[in-house]
Amino acid sequence: MLNLTELGVEVFIKKAKNIVPYWDNYDLVIWKKDASGFTNVKGMFKNNNWGTAEKIAVDNKGIWKLPTKYVKHFK
Repeated sequence: MLNLTELGVEVFIKKAKNIVPYWDNYDLVIWKKDASGFTNVKGMFKNNNWGTAEKIAVDNKGIWKLPTKYVKHFK
């Protein structure tokens, strides 16, 4: 897990490739194009494509806990 503040999440959103991160109120949503999103529980239709979305909520200390599989998008 990577702990991010609001500024860290903004940097993540700007540097992300192959995924589409965006804000949904105070939640960070990470959307990735995937045809199986049509039948997936986490499926979402965005930008005329199906994909899967993962929602990361802020904790009570103002920190978003980003799973390690997304750390590579900071490079």
